[in-house]
Amino acid sequence: MASAINCLLVRSILRGFCLFCLGAVVSIQPVLSCDVSNDTNFPRSAALARNTNRLLLLAFIGTDWSISSLKLDREVFDQAEFADSSNYNFLLCKLHFYQTQERSPETIRQNEELATKYKVEEFPTVVVLSPDGQEIGRLGYIPGGVKAFAAAVNAIVSRSRQHEQQ
Repeated sequence: MASAINCLLVRSILRGFCLFCLGAVVSIQPVLSCDVSNDTNFPRSAALARNTNRLLLLAFIGTDWSISSLKLDREVFDQAEFADSSNYNFLLCKLHFYQTQERSPETIRQNEELATKYKVEEFPTVVVLSPDGQEIGRLGYIPGGVKAFAAAVNAIVSRSRQHEQQ
């Protein structure tokens, strides 16, 4: 009888440990790949880019009124391929500019200040920032999905590196 109780106790502890490990893996996964969430916290995104030495794509999106913004979001940012960090080593911070949805005053202030700082004049605008926060280029909607968009970002990075070497 004591042996059966010990066996059940060990099983229960083992199950709990497995669930704990699974939860840890699931919670850290976004840090290991491109962040394609709707995270709009710029300071957190900038710190993560700096700490992981990755590019930060600061996406200014007219979420509910700009057709090109919707296409960029659906054809690129929402694709699982874009989140694959083995192919694309970018972090994404989406800054939504809604016309019909309520947002917190803090989010509105942050987005407007960033749009002013980066002189955003059209939507979508994706500002490519180096890990240390320097703007190295910008782009808008690129037809052709994830591969075309990533190629355009990589071309910006290549031009930036060439410019630094001169």
